[in-house]
Amino acid sequence: MLEERVLLTGTTSGVGRALLDLYARRGANVIAVNRRSVPELESSYPRVRFECVDVRIAERVDELVRRLAQSAELPDVFILNAGINDIDNDEFFELARYRAVVDTNLYGVLNFVEPLTRLGRGAGSRHLVAVSSMANYVGNPYGLGYHTSKRALTACFEVWSRMYAGTDLIFQRVMLGPVATTAIYTMHDRLPAWMVRLKQLFSGSLEGTAWAIFHFARTRKRRLFYPQQAVPLYLALWLCQACVPRLFRGRKTLAGAERRPEQSAHGRRSEPLG
Repeated sequence: MLEERVLLTGTTSGVGRALLDLYARRGANVIAVNRRSVPELESSYPRVRFECVDVRIAERVDELVRRLAQSAELPDVFILNAGINDIDNDEFFELARYRAVVDTNLYGVLNFVEPLTRLGRGAGSRHLVAVSSMANYVGNPYGLGYHTSKRALTACFEVWSRMYAGTDLIFQRVMLGPVATTAIYTMHDRLPAWMVRLKQLFSGSLEGTAWAIFHFARTRKRRLFYPQQAVPLYLALWLCQACVPRLFRGRKTLAGAERRPEQSAHGRRSEPLG
């Protein structure tokens, strides 16, 4: 049985749900933070403490951290996993959608950092684990908000890991490749078929991903690339983007085709940026 206390964000599905299940089965004291209440999920884990907090709102996160500190329930490990993606492309861009992705993926993590760094030291090691993506190194014109938010998140944690080296605050980042049954498996109509197929071939399982993050969070290592077999794939994608950009840009995608009639129906018009 684990004695540690862990806080997880974004536990309603995907990797967050797998982490919730893993930590709960091992007897950890789990605080699951989600934007909305999911009664079916909460009834399945009666020993887990669920908190409804919109992590995009700094004041709400600050209040949660302060409340946990005052009641001596501050976790040893924060796995900041909440994230979303919205597929776009170079024939469609909507600022509101982009902002929603960035607010969740970037500020949904950073909002925890400020109140935690304000707390006094000396209470034992505290791990802050940001779930980022290998895509932040590659870039992806089909997910502008996703890869730019993950890139900014990675850069912030890289700086903080150096700033707080040797202290009881341990900044760690997880660079995920494709994970089975997550969004990539439902985007056959929005991404090039070759990209979907490659990512399926190189993906890791939900259970394996949860185990890898679980063990990583028990170390002081700065970064984890998982699954390892996806690393050469992302290197190859980066090289292809640099050398053959037409593979990624200028494609007429179904996502764009679906949105154009929607825009006309609402009387909206997409203007090119720049």
